[in-house]
Amino acid sequence: MLRNLFRLLGRVYTAFWALVMTALLAAATWVMWYLYQAERLDSKFAREGQLVKVQIKETDRNPRMFLDQFGNAVYVRFNYRNQTYKTRCANDSTWLSAGDHIQLLYHPGLDKFQPPQRARTATPTRVRSRLIEWSSMVDFSREHQLLGGFILAALALFFVGGGAIVTLTSWTFIQTIARFVLLAALGVAALFFTYDTIQYFQYFQSLRANGRAMEVDVTDTDRTNHSRRSRSHWYTYDATFRFQGQERVVAIDEDDYERLNGTDRKLRVLYNSSLNDFIAVDYSPAFSQLLLPLFFWFLFGLLVRNSLSTPKPVRP
Repeated sequence: MLRNLFRLLGRVYTAFWALVMTALLAAATWVMWYLYQAERLDSKFAREGQLVKVQIKETDRNPRMFLDQFGNAVYVRFNYRNQTYKTRCANDSTWLSAGDHIQLLYHPGLDKFQPPQRARTATPTRVRSRLIEWSSMVDFSREHQLLGGFILAALALFFVGGGAIVTLTSWTFIQTIARFVLLAALGVAALFFTYDTIQYFQYFQSLRANGRAMEVDVTDTDRTNHSRRSRSHWYTYDATFRFQGQERVVAIDEDDYERLNGTDRKLRVLYNSSLNDFIAVDYSPAFSQLLLPLFFWFLFGLLVRNSLSTPKPVRP
């Protein structure tokens, strides 16, 4: 009796936290979808919108959406071609009032207005080589990055929410669906990281083949330990120098790191102007980039093998 009670309490506890995690993931998935749709709309206006100048007739600063709680937003009403429109503007630089003239983007197909998007980034004073903490995601547009974030959040929601449903209802068919979803997710992950690795080596070769040789004065060096174990160390190294008014950080090997921490502060590098990136002459590619695609292909093959294998009948 007592054992059954503890078992029931354990299931209730597990189900409770599964439901909490499901709710949090559902909120995160919704936020990612909202941000993706907003970015998609911004891109559409940037490509197809027409810049027009209008005069504000009325302003309204009452919050109408959850993002208004985190920013100084104002809703402006104005006339355009004998019609009345209203749109949301950020009131962070100037205080918009009735009678002010502002420039907005107008999309004829949508018949809507939107403020022009400001540049998100200024010229950085410190630039790290892409070979340091490589990722091909930076080549994707912000719209596609947000779409990828939404897909990851939706997958996490499916697995956690599906687990909660199985715990509460014992519907085992959800586990069968989850197996196929996991198989597809592992296949896509293996393909992506394979593509990412290929892009890394192509980028490395482009820097090496098309770089212009020069010698720079190193101002600082650093090393990063990627191992969480106290007795083992997996270091990567980088060096900092100035180039055209910017601090540039380039990946280096251990020999250059030891030499640069001595009396010799000169480093021979190759500069690719089309990529605006550097590579140390003696730097070798990081073959650890192969680990992720191999890992996901291994998991994918293992799951395919387990799915195709049929259990042998048990002999009495």
